[in-house]
Amino acid sequence: MSRYAIFVTIQLKPGMADRFRPHILKNAQAAVDKEADCHSFSVMTAEDGPDRFHFHEVYTDKAALDLHRRQPHFLEFFEATKDMVLSKTVQGLWVEHG
Repeated sequence: MSRYAIFVTIQLKPGMADRFRPHILKNAQAAVDKEADCHSFSVMTAEDGPDRFHFHEVYTDKAALDLHRRQPHFLEFFEATKDMVLSKTVQGLWVEHG
């Protein structure tokens, strides 16, 4: 059974990592705890750039990701952090195994 995943890269404005981190960790934990179709949400910081974050999120399907983006915890995260972000890329992936 395949699942839908995204790999997100966020480049923050310089020096924003410490302010950003608690917001993304709260959002990630809420997604896993409150969304039955969110199977995992990993938050990673780039080794060579503390203001660059990567997320790997796995959902049942694209509809579950769309639902995630309408959840109160996501909307709270987005509103709290939108002015910290310089750039963001999102790559959609079909998970074949794992």
